[in-house]
Amino acid sequence: MRFLFPITIALLQLLPACGKPPATAATNTTPEVKTISDFKVWKQQDTGPEAKVEIKTELAESNPDPAAKPAELNVDAKKAGVLVLGKGAPFCAVKYEGKEDILPRKGYEISWDAMRVDGSDFFSALTFPVLRKDEKGKDVCVSLITGGWGGWVVGLSSVSHQFASENETTRSFEFVSGRYYRFTIQVTPEVIRCIINGDQQFKLDTKDKALTMHPSEIQKSVPLGFSSYDTSGAIRNVQIRALKDGELKPDELPE
Repeated sequence: MRFLFPITIALLQLLPACGKPPATAATNTTPEVKTISDFKVWKQQDTGPEAKVEIKTELAESNPDPAAKPAELNVDAKKAGVLVLGKGAPFCAVKYEGKEDILPRKGYEISWDAMRVDGSDFFSALTFPVLRKDEKGKDVCVSLITGGWGGWVVGLSSVSHQFASENETTRSFEFVSGRYYRFTIQVTPEVIRCIINGDQQFKLDTKDKALTMHPSEIQKSVPLGFSSYDTSGAIRNVQIRALKDGELKPDELPE
């Protein structure tokens, strides 16, 4: 996302290293998991003639991780195929417009595989509701930025009116083009947690924090959708499950 506050790679390298506490999310084995089987209800939003969206049967990695095992996709994931976001001008966005309310309202987890196909910015940003309402009764939403501001930034836009490049969720992560990564977002009214490839990136206590959308075309994906910025991205294997009571809690403050 180069349109505001560009950050040099040198500065990004000074960001805190991503922590690796045990990842407790079980996104592929628990019976509560629902796999999205149809991307046709994720509708393209008008962001210009270059913002092309396609659904492909499959899209293989051009640069797979030699140390990783190939992902095993279930029947529903194979049926859905791969949602491909074009480079846009500069945004490309889709929004869930199905009739079913697919998100559990007490707490939920969304996981998906995503790959940067072409470009150098974010390729599968997820906009999602944070389980609170604004003064007009509408869902308050934020976006998880996946490789923005030149390709490295992971974080939420926005927290306390600060963008993903400058708030307490800001992390630096190197994404190799042509390789799928597994993203997980866990959300309760008190906490938002982000995991990439099984490693926790941040866990945010949202109490008393202003959570808002970035003032750009990414808002077209509200309340639930994916977007890319001047970059083509591939998304597959989207899974949703309800969090169990007490599964995700704010960290306790030291006495």
